[in-house]
Amino acid sequence: MKKLLLLTISSLCLGLTACSNMPKECEQSWKHMEDLAKQSGIPADAIKAQKKQFEEQIKKMPKDQAIQACQAQNSVFGTVK
Repeated sequence: MKKLLLLTISSLCLGLTACSNMPKECEQSWKHMEDLAKQSGIPADAIKAQKKQFEEQIKKMPKDQAIQACQAQNSVFGTVK
């Protein structure tokens, strides 16, 4: 029973991720921004609002342009770490 539940939840998560319009690079970029925001003490509701705004901006861009922008952000976050 537990294995079936775990398999179902895993499949659902994987399916939702696969249906996402966010390129992998942008998901990584958001993760870096979210971690930095949490370390800075920004409230969770403000982080949620920023995430929504970030996703809207990415969805407005052509996919290749969004990937390039997110790769640039990732390299900046890589040097900040």
